[in-house]
Amino acid sequence: MAALLDPVENGYSSFDGRRSWGRRTKQSRTGGRMLMWMAIQGIAFIIVFGGALATFGYAVDRRVRYLLAAAPEQGRLDRKKERFMSFVTNVLAQRKVLAEPSGMAHFFIFWGFLVLVFGDLDFLLFHLTGWHLPWATAPAYLFIQELFSAFVLVAIIAALVRRYALRPMRLSNSAEGGIILGLIGLIIVTYYFATAADMDLAGLHPGWSSPIVSAIASGFAGASHGGLIAVREIAFWLHVLCLSTFLYIIPRSKHSHMIGSMFNWYFRRLDSPGKLRKLDLEDESIEEFGVGRIEQFTWKQLLDGYACTECGRCHVSCPATLSGKPLSPKYLILKMKDQLVYEGPGMLAKMAAGAEDLQTAPLFESGVFTEEEVWACTTCRACEEACPVANEHVQAIVDLRRHLVLTEGKTSPEVTKVFANLERQSNEWGINRRERAAWAKDLPVKTMAEVDGQAEYLFFVGTAASFDQRNQKIAQAFAKLLIAAGVDFAILGAEEESDGDSARRLGNEFLYQEFVQRNIEIFQTYGVKKIITTDPHAFNTFKNEYPDFGFEAEVYHSTQFVAKLLKEGKLKPTKPVNETITYHDSCYLGRYNDVYDPPRFILESIPGVRLVEMERSRNKSMCCGAGGGGMFKEETGNRINVMRSKQAIDTGASIIGTACPYCMTMMIDGTKANGKEEDVQTYDVIELLAMSVEVPELAAVTQ
Repeated sequence: MAALLDPVENGYSSFDGRRSWGRRTKQSRTGGRMLMWMAIQGIAFIIVFGGALATFGYAVDRRVRYLLAAAPEQGRLDRKKERFMSFVTNVLAQRKVLAEPSGMAHFFIFWGFLVLVFGDLDFLLFHLTGWHLPWATAPAYLFIQELFSAFVLVAIIAALVRRYALRPMRLSNSAEGGIILGLIGLIIVTYYFATAADMDLAGLHPGWSSPIVSAIASGFAGASHGGLIAVREIAFWLHVLCLSTFLYIIPRSKHSHMIGSMFNWYFRRLDSPGKLRKLDLEDESIEEFGVGRIEQFTWKQLLDGYACTECGRCHVSCPATLSGKPLSPKYLILKMKDQLVYEGPGMLAKMAAGAEDLQTAPLFESGVFTEEEVWACTTCRACEEACPVANEHVQAIVDLRRHLVLTEGKTSPEVTKVFANLERQSNEWGINRRERAAWAKDLPVKTMAEVDGQAEYLFFVGTAASFDQRNQKIAQAFAKLLIAAGVDFAILGAEEESDGDSARRLGNEFLYQEFVQRNIEIFQTYGVKKIITTDPHAFNTFKNEYPDFGFEAEVYHSTQFVAKLLKEGKLKPTKPVNETITYHDSCYLGRYNDVYDPPRFILESIPGVRLVEMERSRNKSMCCGAGGGGMFKEETGNRINVMRSKQAIDTGASIIGTACPYCMTMMIDGTKANGKEEDVQTYDVIELLAMSVEVPELAAVTQ
């Protein structure tokens, strides 16, 4: 081998006035033995690396075909410019990854790896043929390549320490993660050593443009000619084996996210995150609703599994997980992926045989998912907000609930009671629907029937503010503010129906669509074009979901509307409210609809208020536990509202501000459970403003 790979033949030469890493001379390529050796190397490379590429392509092809066997999904190919920009900002610029400090290591590994890919093309080409790519010998490029490779090594060390020494809760310490990091590190180190040996064989070091490789080459000083050749060849073939192993592992491991996340960001949801997919309940050919088998998920839902990085950000953001419930959004997605890969070959075989129904194993009966984990979700979207690869957990969970409710008829006794109450009285508590307007009996509030639909705004009160005694005070405060500001509004009174949100999030799409039809009919009867409500759940479904059923209107949450009135000078807070207040963000107002500033603007407009933030606030706020029907379900493990109330209490605030009637109830119960009900009270932001503008009798509001 030493005779075949003479250092003179592999020496450095000048090209366009630049230092070149050893273009072999024309004479060396004409030597018969040299050609034979190069041919042997080329054949071996094709067998090893080509085989790895072939297995990589085969695995990717199979996994794509698994997705194509799943249910179709509409609306993922439109708005191409937005999708491209989403790819640029979140894949190339790693915006969502960098949302947390730990993402910096991933950023350097990602970009370092991209730079190294181009350098590796030249590395392989030169070793096999003696030729460089045009840009590869430029000093500036060599320096950039070494700089990024150093970043990658540092990031790998940091990742290994974090994964195996610090061991944060959100990470699963499998051997796979260490193997991948080790392979990336070996790819870089073997490149260093092979190139350093080449330098010594050529007798020329590039200096500042390759400081690390030059330092290693200096360490080889005094090594024999044969020893340098052995180092170079061993390092090169270890490099090739590491690359080949990496190619084999990528599509078969969690590192499928290197491919899947790119497509997941491109195909991500561009419409409102508060919008669930509409079920076609009129198609009589459909025998099963929701998702009970893996192929009933859509291809995009299953793509989430390929995209998942197993970073665990969703895991440590989920209130169900943190409170000890049997749900982890991370493992829910991973179980979807594992089941798809397990069932995939059989699905393809059945498709090839012409089967119309793939009939894979039932997800619940086979133990892939449990009913307990599906019902534990509060639909708060903390998981989706935290996810760096645009996974969409909530729709998948609701689809599983739809299967349990609509196909299997399985619900807990308390959920069954909620459905019965909604059907009979159009409210979750089962209170006589004729009592809906009782909260307004002492106020000059008209119904739409009384004004013959001639009001500019419909104040949709919602179930909680209509029937719950504490939350009725929110409706009263809001109505008084509207009256004080001269707003032309009316309510529906006994004609008001449930908005249907609880039914839909609990999986009863049939009941939800019944309420939608009833509400749209009465809205159209009175010509409703503008709606205001104190309930974020009603706000979300009217604004984002009712358009799917043919109804669109201007929809405002009370905090948005009142903030507008304040800016217009129609409301003027004058009376001080000398309290320290911490504001709890409602999930359906904040993460679902990006309404963070109006409630805070209102509080900051009140004289005497000192606003303090909880550690988890705005888009990282923790759910109170009421969403997704959680208000009406029995809760196991630690109570989410108690945990959230403790976070509020720890700020030292004397008042917890809310902007949702369900949050109001949960936070009051939480402060009581923490033994702080006398020290920390809970008010809606609207109530606090009403106290400051001296709306009659509001100062006397108590809990």
